[in-house]
Amino acid sequence: MPTRWWRDEPRELYWLESTDRADIGVDLRAPLADESGRENWRYTLFQEAKAGDLVFHYDKNQSAITSVSRIAGPSFEAPIIWAARGSYARERGAVPAEVPGYRVPLSDHTFLSEPVSLAALRSARPMLKALVANIGAAKATPLYFPFELSDRPIRPLQGYAFKLPADFVAAFPAMAAAASLSFGRQAARGIDKAQLFQAAVASIEAAAHAYKISNLQLIRARIRGQQRVARTIFGPAPKADTWTFHYGGRSELQFNVGLEDAPDGSSTIRTGVALSFQLSRSLPDIDALLPKVGRFNAWVREHPEALEGLSMWHWRHGERSDDRMPGPIPESLVRPGYFVFMGDRQAINPFDPHRALRTFDRLLSLYEWVEDDRQPYDSPIPDAATVALDRLRLDGGRDIEGGRWIAASLREQTLDIFLRHAEMQLRLRDQLRTEGYDRVVLEVPLGEKFVDVVALRGAELSFFEVKTAATVRGCLREAIGQLLEYALWPGATRPNRLVVVGEPALDASAAAYLTALNAAFPIPLEYRRLSLKPVD
Repeated sequence: MPTRWWRDEPRELYWLESTDRADIGVDLRAPLADESGRENWRYTLFQEAKAGDLVFHYDKNQSAITSVSRIAGPSFEAPIIWAARGSYARERGAVPAEVPGYRVPLSDHTFLSEPVSLAALRSARPMLKALVANIGAAKATPLYFPFELSDRPIRPLQGYAFKLPADFVAAFPAMAAAASLSFGRQAARGIDKAQLFQAAVASIEAAAHAYKISNLQLIRARIRGQQRVARTIFGPAPKADTWTFHYGGRSELQFNVGLEDAPDGSSTIRTGVALSFQLSRSLPDIDALLPKVGRFNAWVREHPEALEGLSMWHWRHGERSDDRMPGPIPESLVRPGYFVFMGDRQAINPFDPHRALRTFDRLLSLYEWVEDDRQPYDSPIPDAATVALDRLRLDGGRDIEGGRWIAASLREQTLDIFLRHAEMQLRLRDQLRTEGYDRVVLEVPLGEKFVDVVALRGAELSFFEVKTAATVRGCLREAIGQLLEYALWPGATRPNRLVVVGEPALDASAAAYLTALNAAFPIPLEYRRLSLKPVD
């Protein structure tokens, strides 16, 4: 078999069927030879597909990629009814006839949430040309790409069977989402988790071009004064079957991805940053990491709002701790054999690379501060105004995953502060919309911080800070400093009012406290109760 460019590339799991069949998704079928009697890769390429791979379907009747299926097993030879459909075949009047052929079984045929039309492909022409050029430069073999990228408008090449690069799939959200969903279904059936993890890492890498984290290797080179720059975040392949970190990151604050079981036993993928104190040949002792721990702790103390919604946990010789709120790393965890992680965790079914990349982007300034060893670990944190203007960016708000509250146990609803915080944000958003606010946005960037909820009604702008403290006094104590910084820091976007949101009822003492504060503050400060009642 000739050398293929995707050989030894575990993330290259995708193919494309180009057809006008009425029964798309039933199977793949093609002749073993073309009209001249010779083997032709445009027909036979699918014989190389492996069980678990995905094939996308380009429907010529709709001029669009409309659906995806999973390869359910190996190919097998069988007679098929076939007629070539190219322009030459039409000119000579080819008619369907039984010919020696092969079939590939398919399963899980699924329509995309939105077809990827030929018009969309043509709009993405520069990206597709760059994608193909990158593969061609790295692999001096035929690409078997399904679309013509000449000076003419993009169009499907004549043929039936093609190879589709993973970067192509990741570039179109509907295709990436369908692929993630299909891999999630495989996970539920016990398909090799390592393969799912490799696909998740590949999807992160492929979609990174639209995020700041895509510049990570340039940032590393700048900090270290290096001339050579790695081309990807994670390097040519994951470090292990179930975990990896960014290329060159062994003795750094790592951008880390790993497969692990959640507290409820479900399989998840973590994405965030980590400090590994596990000794190795390249890290014979942990002394080099100590200044990084100091800078990590200083940044975390200064920017707690930037970490809202994230979690922190650690391993000690393979034993995992419970989740906790992000915070400084205590001295007791800075020991050989420990591993400290901070970030997000999401289910495999489906895995969202864009959610992972948003987490990485949030933590990129932390990485730069920790790794910039030109300053001592205990030096002051750079003023936020020198890093990014404290301007509100409503269009930068991000969604919060819904539905977790209903599925959670009573214990989780009671004790999981991250779950409670997210549910309070979602309920507050719904309440404000009902009350007639024109626009309600969650997790709105303000410089390098995030406002829990921002609402607009006419020209009135309101900031809401959600707290889960057990007392109204605790909620006010935790929120007021943040809200004042959001509103009054030089260069900040000034709102019309500030609102602390908590579960406890406002008592007489807290009301008197707010009255005293409002007598001095230039912006009205309020308290709003939002109670979460446990599910019976």
